[in-house]
Amino acid sequence: PYLNGSSCAFVAATGRMTCATVTRGGLTIMSSVAYTNAAGTVQTAFDTLTTNTVNTQISITGTQTRRDSSTSTVADSSNRTVGGLAKGSTQHTVNGTAIGNETTNGKDSTGTFVAVRIATDTTSGIIVPVSDTGRTYPTAGKIIRSMSVTLTYTGKTPQVSTEREVITYNGTNTATLVITQNGTTKTCTLPLPFGKPT
Repeated sequence: PYLNGSSCAFVAATGRMTCATVTRGGLTIMSSVAYTNAAGTVQTAFDTLTTNTVNTQISITGTQTRRDSSTSTVADSSNRTVGGLAKGSTQHTVNGTAIGNETTNGKDSTGTFVAVRIATDTTSGIIVPVSDTGRTYPTAGKIIRSMSVTLTYTGKTPQVSTEREVITYNGTNTATLVITQNGTTKTCTLPLPFGKPT
């Protein structure tokens, strides 16, 4: 929604379409997008026939006051590149990173607290075949998501919770999902294109 049409303009110095800054609910949202053809040449706009790669960058910063009067300060950013979009391409590729930080100061029936949440995502080497005959799914690549929450009440020991998920695609119709939660690891299988991990 923050890369929409008329609010974005091409900047020759950066080779990117830079979009107007959006301020909403105490948050400032900045975004830009870059287009290149199969030869890597920068394009000033998306072309349905020749644009091969799209890179999108978004950042969100600011502080919000919640309904319970607690305040949350956030600093989120993402950088994602999708390739293989030009007409005739046989596969799409996806690579990217994202990180989100949120610090909440508040008070509840237990007392005054500070909650710090951190989440990171890394998408690397994802390959999705192009098909006009049915649903496709990644045949290669890896997605890693790490999350942590630290909750500290005044005068008490911090409580820490962590989780890390790794999905690996290996060219078959079953991906591997490894989940590590607070030091305990489980390895699961994930049916493709849809299905519940087991």
